[in-house]
Amino acid sequence: MIEYNYEEEKVVALYFANLLENSKAKEIITLGSVSSREEATILSKFFWEMINKSAEGNITLPCDGSSQYWTEKLYNSLGGYLEKSGYEKEWNIEVDNA
Repeated sequence: MIEYNYEEEKVVALYFANLLENSKAKEIITLGSVSSREEATILSKFFWEMINKSAEGNITLPCDGSSQYWTEKLYNSLGGYLEKSGYEKEWNIEVDNA
């Protein structure tokens, strides 16, 4: 299961999944886990899509704090989860592509 240090991390991730209309990322975040390399790649790509969207500005999050603050937290939570779950390669490919 994806372990978040703060419950707001999941709220922010779901907010961006809805904003980006990424139903697969929303499903993964809601479920709290990935079950394949394909899903690991989807979640990894979603993270960077979220970063790009937040960089556009004018983002009103459903919780206190900036999008930069929460995406930094999510970087650790999502990346750490994928690495611990054996999907380090998929995560690192998308980090390199960012």
